[in-house]
Amino acid sequence: MASRIAAFTALGLLAAAIAGCAHEKVGMDGYRWAYLADGAETPRLAYGRPNSDDVVLMMSCRPGQDQVNVSVVGLSGGEVVLTSGRTESRFAAAKVQDALSEGGLLEARGNASAPALVGFRKSGDLALLSKGERHSLAAESADRGHVRAFFKACGA
Repeated sequence: MASRIAAFTALGLLAAAIAGCAHEKVGMDGYRWAYLADGAETPRLAYGRPNSDDVVLMMSCRPGQDQVNVSVVGLSGGEVVLTSGRTESRFAAAKVQDALSEGGLLEARGNASAPALVGFRKSGDLALLSKGERHSLAAESADRGHVRAFFKACGA
């Protein structure tokens, strides 16, 4: 639980960084996708700084179910919007207060088979839309194996 809270603290930093942008932003320097799984926890996919709690976006799933949870720190609104290529998927979200993140968490749940997530799994292309602005979270070629491993573990 402490690692989850710390991970979301870092998401707040990204949210602050992307809140003021006026055009599409490329991924943040030093941020990568990491597949996190051990026998005791559900599979998770995190976008953040390697070997740190500085995480921008976290996905988790229940294996064998077409369901994914998406958590983002510092964003507001009633939905999380992800895009991949020309596809867009909207996930209803709720604000959750968190002791370690200043702005709280925006948590959403949707289908792992949502078009943007299918596109992400296939191409590594993913962007987060916030206030009409697109923020790239694309997986570099070295990280695409982590993305595929996550969706494989989820059964998607």
